[in-house]
Amino acid sequence: MKKKLFILFIALAAICSTANAKGDKEETVYLFGASFSFSDSVVYFTEIMPVEGAKLDEKTNFLLHRQYYAYELKDYMNFKENMPGRTSVIYFSTKRSKLAKTEAKLKKKLMEKEGKSVRYLGDKFKFVKP
Repeated sequence: MKKKLFILFIALAAICSTANAKGDKEETVYLFGASFSFSDSVVYFTEIMPVEGAKLDEKTNFLLHRQYYAYELKDYMNFKENMPGRTSVIYFSTKRSKLAKTEAKLKKKLMEKEGKSVRYLGDKFKFVKP
């Protein structure tokens, strides 16, 4: 009885996961990230870059697995740039122009209101689809 129940549970989980996967849509999503520390006056920005085939939730239009993109940037800053303890934030949009406006607004706020300086990582960092 337990074996049949276990097999039924596995089959049900497989059906639910495939049904959920059909609802997600893949498209090009533009991303940029910011890495900052409360004890440092420099905020590091990535360039706005496209990620092909990123998945968006169909209902909310929210980027799936966005935490992995933030971890990518955090790990890069920890290990490649030797700057541990930084907080990484990811911004995304399906429209590059909309994301550029968000970036400009964030940069202006950081520089004018909080007195931070902004530096770009340039071509050293690239987001990879998880």
